Amino acid sequence: DTYFGPGTREATFRAAGGAIAMVDALLDRRVDAGIALLRPPGHHATPGAAMGFCLLNNIAVAAAAACARGVKRVAIVDWDVHHGNSQEHAFIEDPSVLTVSVHQDNYYPHDSGHLAENGRGRGAGTNLNVPLPPGCGHGAYVDAWQRVVVPAVRRFRPDLIIVSSGFDGSAMDPLGRMMAHSETFRSLAQQSVELAKEVCGGRLLAIHEGG
Repeated sequence: DTYFGPGTREATFRAAGGAIAMVDALLDRRVDAGIALLRPPGHHATPGAAMGFCLLNNIAVAAAAACARGVKRVAIVDWDVHHGNSQEHAFIEDPSVLTVSVHQDNYYPHDSGHLAENGRGRGAGTNLNVPLPPGCGHGAYVDAWQRVVVPAVRRFRPDLIIVSSGFDGSAMDPLGRMMAHSETFRSLAQQSVELAKEVCGGRLLAIHEGG
């Protein structure tokens, strides 16, 4: 289900490069926060294969670029309707990157994003999954963000927060089975902005994903 044709390679590299450019802009203090509207998306791509419309994981590339520039701790928070399997895989043993995914339970990828998968080895405790049952809407998402995501990021104290920002948890999305709406995403974004101001000087990067 992931197509590759003329121009795809260049578009894929430009998308990943856009994520890196935003990291540079944040770290150079040319902007306080930003959103990168990129295509193709990335949070399903594995190191060896395309998956779920994704070819390169722009979020993981951005986090790695930040670390290469001396950032010690990065938090990745994902509100896309699908599990952020790629960033989980990339950083499952890395204690310097916290990955949190709030997603529709057992949707895509199948048999992925389980509550019990919370990191391995030195990365134990730095991967959190919040699988929500189909049909969840505004209240469930906001509650999950307030009760799980915000406290986890506070404890981690990152130097940069990256949001994997997909809007396919919307009730209008034809594939997902969730009931979020524009005010849901507004609330999650506002909470994320305030959290970034509290823990990392406002350095927040949202990278557009699915939906």
